[in-house]
Amino acid sequence: MKQSVVLRIATPVSLERILPLFRAYQAYYSTLTTADEAKTRRFLAELLANPEAGFAVLAESDQAIVGFATGFFTVSGVLAERMVHLGDLYVLPEHRHQGIATALIDRVTEEARARGIGLVRWLSVATNTEINQWYASLSTTNGDFKLFLKPTGLS
Repeated sequence: MKQSVVLRIATPVSLERILPLFRAYQAYYSTLTTADEAKTRRFLAELLANPEAGFAVLAESDQAIVGFATGFFTVSGVLAERMVHLGDLYVLPEHRHQGIATALIDRVTEEARARGIGLVRWLSVATNTEINQWYASLSTTNGDFKLFLKPTGLS
């Protein structure tokens, strides 16, 4: 049964409500991150306070946050255009398969369009076959890319 979900752009006052979900999302990807709660809190505070850099969309059901997506403004030299990078997408396990993640991606796309940006892109871990099959079903195009991360030495 689909639940009633309200989507809205997060503001700085949303920080304490989104933090537990963001930590659960990070726990899911624990092999990829060592971010602790303090570092995550600083990251979210900066994101929510700087709408020119990006935004977070919250999915709420019965006044509880059940999912979120983040979008970051960036560019592609290859495409010669601005784009929104869908950086994070998470829905609590008990609320999955109800259309919430699709609605979050659609809301990120709407926000990009409202800001005059014609493309949303995201990356996915190649081994996450279930989610990648779902992404492929969303009328997206798929590039064959590898992600490389080079630390700068700052923590």
